[in-house]
Amino acid sequence: MNKKLVSVITACVLVGTLSAPVLAEPLTDKIKNQQQKIEENRKSLQDVQNKQEDIEVELSKLDNEIEGLLRKIDDTKKKISDTEKEIKIVEKEIEQAEKDIVAEQELFDKRVRAMYISGVGSYLEMLLESEGISDFISRADSIKKIMELDKKIIAELNEKKLAIEKKKEVLRIENDKLLALKADNEKKLADIDSKKSVQDKLLAELNRQERMYSSNIKESQRIIDAAKAEINAIRNNTPKYTPSRGSSPISSNSIVAYASNFLGTPYQWGGNGPKTFDCSGFTRYVFNHFGVTIPRVSQDQQNFGTPIARGDLQPGDLVFFGYPAHHVGIYVGNNAYIHAPRTGDVIKISPLTRSDYSGARRVR
Repeated sequence: MNKKLVSVITACVLVGTLSAPVLAEPLTDKIKNQQQKIEENRKSLQDVQNKQEDIEVELSKLDNEIEGLLRKIDDTKKKISDTEKEIKIVEKEIEQAEKDIVAEQELFDKRVRAMYISGVGSYLEMLLESEGISDFISRADSIKKIMELDKKIIAELNEKKLAIEKKKEVLRIENDKLLALKADNEKKLADIDSKKSVQDKLLAELNRQERMYSSNIKESQRIIDAAKAEINAIRNNTPKYTPSRGSSPISSNSIVAYASNFLGTPYQWGGNGPKTFDCSGFTRYVFNHFGVTIPRVSQDQQNFGTPIARGDLQPGDLVFFGYPAHHVGIYVGNNAYIHAPRTGDVIKISPLTRSDYSGARRVR
């Protein structure tokens, strides 16, 4: 009996010893698999965010190109309109020159009739009614002088008419060039719109993937929330700015407080505010409020004011992306900036983490 009991106990111990690794291994593998999935998801999320940033940069470049083309098209339309007005003026000048030629011819005929005999209808009749050789010669000499003068004035009028017609032809050629330029710019605009449409679809798909991998980018949201909290504190503690002659320079807090009033305002190409803005229209509008006039487009704003190193950034500084700049915003502190991002978006606060950041300017 004792031998059997020992055998049973020994068998149980052996079974327990042998089975322990078998039960533990699946649990270890499961943990490893989960850790691997987490790491894969993190990598996938980072890849998606990198692609998103690339497309955001590309979209801001396309928006910048579109704005430039729209300005060129508007300028060309104005030139076409001015040229067409000039052509109409020249056509009236040609019409008047033709009338002057006819009137001058009639005037000479009347002069001849008035000088010699009433009712005579032509130079030939005047000669035929001469009274003798002496009168004939006198009349012929007078007619010759009048005809020479007549030819001279008519020739001058014809030259004037010819010059006006040449001017009209030059204007027509210029108008044709402007129309061709307008058509070319409109084609470029259509091509960019097509590219932008493709990029928008890619971005929409990436946004879907981002939501799938992560419903919230915690670090970015932390930066944005901190910036918003600071802006709210600034707005509550900053007195309303009232421009006055000889007043001291505007403060960083005043710029940030005023700019924050436009959070949520839609982006629109060429938008100068206050109901819609593009990126440089927004920054210009904010600084205009404080009596500071800065250039209209981001490339020109990039060369305005004093250059600032990234480590020396202060709220109210202009921050730029790309060189020449295709995007601009206003630094608000906490490594964040306020800006009008792109079409389909609104003025918002974003982390200053873009890889195409190219510098900052202080214009206060």
